[in-house]
Amino acid sequence: MAHPSPRQEGRACRRGVVAAQLLLAAALWACSHNAPPAPQPGTRAANLVVAVENQNVNDVDVFANINGVPQRLGTVTSQQTGNFEVNWDQLGPAGHFSLIVSPIGSDAVYRSGSLPLGPGSTVAVQVAPVLRNSSTQVY
Repeated sequence: MAHPSPRQEGRACRRGVVAAQLLLAAALWACSHNAPPAPQPGTRAANLVVAVENQNVNDVDVFANINGVPQRLGTVTSQQTGNFEVNWDQLGPAGHFSLIVSPIGSDAVYRSGSLPLGPGSTVAVQVAPVLRNSSTQVY
């Protein structure tokens, strides 16, 4: 079995040092770009914002279904946008939240399904001209 020469050992050592320096630099860079902490519950910054863009020909009523209880947020006129604020503390420990959009004068309903939320989340709802094509996103 051949032993590496001192020159080969030196190169291997330098490569190891360079690799360690690169790993350290990458770790420091990653740590320096952490997301800001989530807003504290109980503060206004923790409240949810529900932004509704109504592209439907009908005005729509918007409801937040919080832990199984629908609560009316308001109305958004046809071809307009509306923003509603929901107090984070209303969600309680279970935190089940979904949206219901109901065009006025229609039996049709759009339901978002359960949404994954955190304090300070924004929920964007796009009410499509054909209601079943509507969408919801959480930011």
